[in-house]
Amino acid sequence: MKKLLDAFEDAHPPVARAMADLLVRGSILLKEYHMLEGPVGDAFEMFVFSVLHEHGIQRQAFARTRVALDRLRDTIDQLDQLPP
Repeated sequence: MKKLLDAFEDAHPPVARAMADLLVRGSILLKEYHMLEGPVGDAFEMFVFSVLHEHGIQRQAFARTRVALDRLRDTIDQLDQLPP
């Protein structure tokens, strides 16, 4: 599992990883409070993309980070289900 995490970290800048994680977690939280759709959700998304822009991370690179994060989480979930 450490190799998977290290590969993900080596392939994606820290800001992109953090913003991808924040976007996923924040979207879940806002959805629970019924605020994902509307001004709060829009402002949240604008904040994430603003931070990415400030650090020179393009949307395509961020999209790759998001996909990689989703795959990493799926893989970890599958590994956790294996018997010890």
